[in-house]
Amino acid sequence: MVSEKSKVYQAVAYYRLSKDDGDKGESNSIINQRKLIHEFVSASGDITLAGEKQDDGYTGTNFDRPGFKELLRMLEEGKADCVIVKDLSRLGRDYIETGKYIERIFPAMGIRFIAVNDCIDSGKKNQADEIVIPFKNLINDSYCRELSNKLRRQFRVQRAKGEFIGSFAAFGYLKSPADRHRLVVDETAADVVRLIFARRIAGYSCQKIADYLNQFGFLSPSEYKKSIGLNYRSGFKERTQSAWGAATIRRILTNRIYVGDLEQGKRSTPNYKVKKMQEKERGEWVIVQGAHEAIVSHEVFETVARLAERDARTSPKQDKVYPLSGILFCGDCHASMIRRVVKRGRKEFCYYVCSANKKKQGCSSHSMAADVLHDKILKAVQLQVALVVETEEFLQRIGNSEILNRKVHRLENLIAQKTKELESQQHFRMKLYEHMTEGVITKEEFSAMRQSYTAKIAKTQEAVKALERELEDSLRESSLDCSWMQLFKKNRNVTDLDRELVVTLVNRIEVFDDKRVEVYFNFCDELAQIQGYLKTTGKEHDFSAEAV
Repeated sequence: MVSEKSKVYQAVAYYRLSKDDGDKGESNSIINQRKLIHEFVSASGDITLAGEKQDDGYTGTNFDRPGFKELLRMLEEGKADCVIVKDLSRLGRDYIETGKYIERIFPAMGIRFIAVNDCIDSGKKNQADEIVIPFKNLINDSYCRELSNKLRRQFRVQRAKGEFIGSFAAFGYLKSPADRHRLVVDETAADVVRLIFARRIAGYSCQKIADYLNQFGFLSPSEYKKSIGLNYRSGFKERTQSAWGAATIRRILTNRIYVGDLEQGKRSTPNYKVKKMQEKERGEWVIVQGAHEAIVSHEVFETVARLAERDARTSPKQDKVYPLSGILFCGDCHASMIRRVVKRGRKEFCYYVCSANKKKQGCSSHSMAADVLHDKILKAVQLQVALVVETEEFLQRIGNSEILNRKVHRLENLIAQKTKELESQQHFRMKLYEHMTEGVITKEEFSAMRQSYTAKIAKTQEAVKALERELEDSLRESSLDCSWMQLFKKNRNVTDLDRELVVTLVNRIEVFDDKRVEVYFNFCDELAQIQGYLKTTGKEHDFSAEAV
């Protein structure tokens, strides 16, 4: 039998390096760790190096590392009976897991454990190690926790400043060469993004858009990033060929990054020990508007968002939806109107009918011929376009800076009125206790009235805050935002209805049983607001529009 003194241990050296090492990265480099352990083995008379395993770029907060798993496999197969590391933090920084390996797993397997710089050797164990090892593990664990908290705080500040901290920019953007935390438009990919939005507005489904892009050889986001030299990997890859898919199109159409808004902090880990990402509530996201150049306008993005909420199925024989699909409703029961075609000899007759009537749910048919309905809607569009153009021309004549000043003045007056109202409510609430002690009101009346005034005060305070926010936004503006008017102006000579025109200008159309048609336009609130501001200037103007 070989005595303990003459036994030669077959050791496996383990090296680990990660970004967690901060300014100690050089001293903890794999090269330096290997040099230190080789010198230690050469100086010892009872250890032979049987193998080396390493994890370069892996955190010490968990043991899910390929190199460490290979080390365990060597120990289980009996190829080694000793583990050597530079110090305890190289084995791991998790207090509980690291202690479990040192105090339970390795001893149970008969494995000698050595941490060179910490002067720990289970083959020469002394009582001091019983205190030193858990204490050092606790320090290493605390180091990771503090580093994690520091990084989270840093990321929170960067996100609030509108700095991009992701690994890869969204399709359509690149990280700026001058500042990797700023996004710049990649025109090649941006053209594809604009094409996707344009075809969606034109009535094509997400799957039809994906098919179109695949057919004409447009590279998918992941393939495009690889083609420009980025080492890109994504969990969203749908096929081995990484082709365009409906899900990819849908993600692009719903990502506000394309209007210049940066939404970050959508996912996070619970703490530094748990690496699995969890989705966060929208209220916890960090959203910075106008953080970078937009690829599509807000109007286009909001139009697409409205379409996503509508039931607009494509006919089996059509590549895209009909112009009124998802926008036409019954004015009485509010069910959708559906398109029907009947043949009369060699001719086809197209009409719309209430879907509730077709399903025998009690509503009348509201039937209307398609050409008659189209004429009514076209007339309404022409009138609304004329009204917007007329308003915009008058606005230019008097200067919209004057209108903006009127808006600011109106908001200041409203804030003053609400503030005075708030002070009055607070004064009455303070007087309630005095009235109760004087016997003017009972205790029950005091409680009820105090509760009522408290609710009124809270409501008034919210109103004041909302007005103050609106005032701050107005003071930052150099002029009124009338960009949406261009959508109407470019259709001033409209003579027919197509899908793009309808979804861009119209929000909802209702058909009534008496053949009356009501058209609800997009941006009607903005138009009414501007006309209200114009009236405050004292300059009379008659904005006439024929009712539909």
